[in-house]
Formats: sequence, structure tokens, C-alpha cells
Amino acid sequence: MMRDAELKGIAYIAFSNLTFAIMSAIIKIVTITIPALEVSVLRNMLSILFLLLVLPRHGTFDFRFFLTKEHFLRSLFGYTHFVLFILCVSRLPLAAVSAISYTSPIWSLLFSVFVLKERTAVTPIIGLIFGVLGMLAVVQPSVSNMTVWIVVGLAGAVFSSLDVMMVRRISGSEAPERIALSLALWSCAMGLPLAVPGWVWPPTGVWPLLILIGGLGMLVQVTLTRGYTLARLGRGAPFGDFIGLPASLTVGWLCFAEFPTPLMWLGVCLILFGSSIALVERRFGT
Repeated sequence: MMRDAELKGIAYIAFSNLTFAIMSAIIKIVTITIPALEVSVLRNMLSILFLLLVLPRHGTFDFRFFLTKEHFLRSLFGYTHFVLFILCVSRLPLAAVSAISYTSPIWSLLFSVFVLKERTAVTPIIGLIFGVLGMLAVVQPSVSNMTVWIVVGLAGAVFSSLDVMMVRRISGSEAPERIALSLALWSCAMGLPLAVPGWVWPPTGVWPLLILIGGLGMLVQVTLTRGYTLARLGRGAPFGDFIGLPASLTVGWLCFAEFPTPLMWLGVCLILFGSSIALVERRFGT
């Protein structure tokens, strides 16, 4: 049986992915008006303001905490994943981009075994297989639609897995809010020089959406980090990512009239079935 603490961690991870799906829909709307690189920077800037409000007041605050190699690499992977994701969202249907992004559990499972040395279980692998089949049913890849943006999305999935792996490694070293603040600060430093040349001042009507993106971005990072403090990478990644795809499909349907086909709904069922299997723990040799 799975530990209660790990179940709680998976719940945090699932909430983070559901929140990310909602944030992605808002980003897709905003990128119609302002460039994707600018949206990335503004999200992080606004997230910093929210994080400063929720930072723990107890304990000492050491700025050197943000300058470690682990936090730099985590921020580099996280920033790259997010930029590639929103570039794809601005050009492809939300459900397709989400399905491509949710190939990341494949990489996460490999990283958990070979990098983090986590013990391998049978059921997450079985659940992963069903999840990947479901993802393919949603994307429905063919030679005609294998555009460069699908390749960009797959690259983003790899960076997403590297990001989550680093989150797992540094989770517990500090409060989740401070770890999220580290990502936001580093991402601003990385993204601002790239965004400035094409900067467009956001119209007044877009600012409420940008503020909402910043708040949701803070929630995504804090709950993700809190989740991986409790759950192993090989357990949390398949369930968290695969639970977010049906949410993205629903949001795309409701907000952008991206009507799912019967094959897409079959894919969602396979993903949910795979996620359910991944919750049952049975190890090799037992």
C-alpha cells in the first residue's frame, strides 16, 4: 500500500497540474496580444510579488541559498520548459500541446531510476504504458501534422522532466515558497534579456489576466514542490501529468471550441485508467 504521506504528495502534484492546465488556457489568450517570451517574464515577475506575501516568516533567510548549482540548473530547466510550452501553446491546439508535454513521465521514470536511484515498481510502468497510448490517441500523430512545433513540444517535455527531477532533489531543503521564489528570480534574469527586444506594453484589459497568471504560477510551483517533498518522482510524475491532460482537453473544448473526437475521449479514458493503476504499488520480485 502507498503511504498516506505519499498520497498527500500526489494530491498536491495533481492540483499543481490542474492549475497549470487552467493557467495554460489563459496564457493562450494573452499570447494573442503580447509575445510569448514577454508573457513568461511577466508571469515570473508577478509570481515574485505573490511569493513575497506567502514566504514563511520563521527561520533565517540566506541569499546564498539561491546561488547554488542545484537551484540554477532547476531554474534553467524550468524556464526552458515553460518557454517552449507557451511558444507551442500560441501556435497549436491546447489539447495537442498538453498531450505532447505529458510525454514527460516517460523521461521522469527513467530519471527516477538512473539518476535519483529510486526503486522501480511494476504498476507505475504499466500505468505509464496506458498513459502514453492515451496521449497518442489525443495527439493522433501523422506525417502531415508532425510540424516543427511538435518537435519543440517534445523537447519541452524533456526539460519538464529534468525540472521535476531537480524539484525532487531539492525539495525539503527549504520551504516550498522559497524554492519557488528561486525559480522565479532566476527565470526573470534569464528571460528578460530575450524578451526586451520584442517588448510590447500590455493593454489595460490584459493586465487582470497577467495578474491571474502570476498568481496561478505561484500556486503551481509551491504545490508542485510541496508534492515532491512527500512523493517519489517515479510515483508522482505519471499520475500528476496524466491527470492534467483530461483537464487541458476539457479547457480547450470549453474555451477555444477545440471539439474532442471520440478517439481523443478514448485517449482520456486510457490516461485515467493508467493513472489509477499507477496508484497501486507492487514491486518487482514481490
